[in-house]
Amino acid sequence: MVAAGVCAAGVAGVGAYLLSRPAVTVTRVVEGKMIEAFYATGTVRPHLEYPIHSSVGGILEQVLVRQGSTVTKGQELADVIDPQLQYQADKARADLKTRRDFADPEKSPVLHEFDQRIIAAEQMLDVASQQEERFAALAQRNAASANDRDQAFEHMKKFWADLESLKDQRLAKVRELQEDVEVAEAADRAARENLRRQKLLSPIDGVVLDEPMARDTRVEVNGHIMQVADVRVQNLVIRAAVDEEKIARVRLGQKLTMTLYSFPKSSFDGTVSDIYPKADPNRRTFEVDVSFLNPDPNLRAGMTGELAFIDRTADRALLVPSQAVQNNSIWAVRSGHLTRTPAQVGLRSIEHAQVTAGLKIGDQIVISPIGALHEGQAVRVGSVMDPQVAADLNKPREVQLFKLPT
Repeated sequence: MVAAGVCAAGVAGVGAYLLSRPAVTVTRVVEGKMIEAFYATGTVRPHLEYPIHSSVGGILEQVLVRQGSTVTKGQELADVIDPQLQYQADKARADLKTRRDFADPEKSPVLHEFDQRIIAAEQMLDVASQQEERFAALAQRNAASANDRDQAFEHMKKFWADLESLKDQRLAKVRELQEDVEVAEAADRAARENLRRQKLLSPIDGVVLDEPMARDTRVEVNGHIMQVADVRVQNLVIRAAVDEEKIARVRLGQKLTMTLYSFPKSSFDGTVSDIYPKADPNRRTFEVDVSFLNPDPNLRAGMTGELAFIDRTADRALLVPSQAVQNNSIWAVRSGHLTRTPAQVGLRSIEHAQVTAGLKIGDQIVISPIGALHEGQAVRVGSVMDPQVAADLNKPREVQLFKLPT
């Protein structure tokens, strides 16, 4: 009986001693793929998206599509009518006809007048030439004076000069009338183009994204009518808003992993296809377009999600939860005592840190705060947490979708 009592007391003493040790929470060192990344949010949107604006001011007389309508390039979407434009087009067409008639040698009254004056001048020149020849012949026979001969010659020269002047004037008038035709043709083209712009055409094959403006609405020049986009899955991108301090880490062709709220159990791979050069002045973020490498057929414009921009990767890395690194050290529990290992960390993410030396797979490491505990101190394991669960504790709420490979 005494021996049994001594044994029970000994067991109780050992139990009390063990319970008196500080309790720590531990997890295990595991091996897995390590991804060093930073995060951003984004929205799925078409790569090709066009706002349809009115090129003219007027009344929205006809709307031929509605939200969700499939359209083809060049298809008429709506008409904005301005009666003044039709008047200007009719006026320009009439003016062009008049200018062409004036420039037509067979119809032009101006050129006809010049032709008549030239014919009259030629006839007068013929008379003057005959008179000059007659006085020249008389002067050779001394039947007329040299003064009469010279006056007849000067008279002929004057009619010749008048004729040449009329020809030059006619040529100049022809050029002037042709210029008038060219100006009228330009005005007619501009008027017809303005008239044509009353019809709003689709610039691409795509879909109408929003509800078009209602009929009979007065719109101003550049007034928004509707939005058209190419929403085929292969032409969708996700536009991310990257914080200013991280944009220098983004590069064209960079790989990343994406998770969309509409597909919580799936992830998508992508690459950076465009980096826009100017920051949003209010949010201080830069827009980055990412192309899907494995788009889901059910992707839709407007879906939102999160993106992990991958800086570096390691396929087989020793991983510990990020909170295991405390004061540049990692603490392990060996034989019931704390062992301090200097933190030799390679890649880091929000959830994990890669250990490059000092630990091996399966080692128990402390993830609860060390506080005043010291190396060699006897401790007891209060709880053992799954490595992935421990790593997930480090995620901000806005990136809870991501689960990096282990």
